[in-house]
Amino acid sequence: MVKKQELKKVYQIIKEGGLVLLKADIGYGLFGHSDESIRKMYEIKGRPSSNPCITIGNLDVLKDVATIKDERLFTWISTIIKETTIAVINSINKDSKLLRSLPDYVLEQSTNNGTVATFLNTGEFLDELVSRAFQDDFLIIGSSGNVSSFGNNYRFSDVQPEILKGVDYYLDMGDAKYKNGPKLATTMVNLTNFTYKRKGVNFELIDSSLQGLLKTI
Repeated sequence: MVKKQELKKVYQIIKEGGLVLLKADIGYGLFGHSDESIRKMYEIKGRPSSNPCITIGNLDVLKDVATIKDERLFTWISTIIKETTIAVINSINKDSKLLRSLPDYVLEQSTNNGTVATFLNTGEFLDELVSRAFQDDFLIIGSSGNVSSFGNNYRFSDVQPEILKGVDYYLDMGDAKYKNGPKLATTMVNLTNFTYKRKGVNFELIDSSLQGLLKTI
């Protein structure tokens, strides 16, 4: 169960420009919104600027930031997120109020060649955080909470010291739901061309479902 006071505190820190470390179902992640927080995210991870961030969302956020021309695709997304965490890449909605709320640098780092990636069914705490932020037309941006190339951290004790020192706030929230030996991350599917940017957790489930959909389109 999500503690409302903790949720309120985390949201306020992000709203005030801070960078936080929280647990998602796929592992610990870094989350922010401001120019300063996202620059810090790249710095402490040692992440190349050419590697985009991801928008943290739900179906309401997805409807705002992305253009999904075929309603069957949206229905498929709505169904698959009941079974697994997933990241989807779609064409940008040029009229998105959420994307417009981002600082220029953050918008640039959160989009790529006219597309935007959205992380869905992220875990109970983050899902509530996203819902709260959506009420304020406020978009949360994230990346995995690890030094680049070291793979996801599924336990708080595995988070590198430079990550902990670099954030404004962190929570030890126990082990991640999808912890696994191969250090698989979230499966990321590009729905503009039906390719996979990353084959990760529950890839077989996702791909089987997607292939079934594609036979009807």
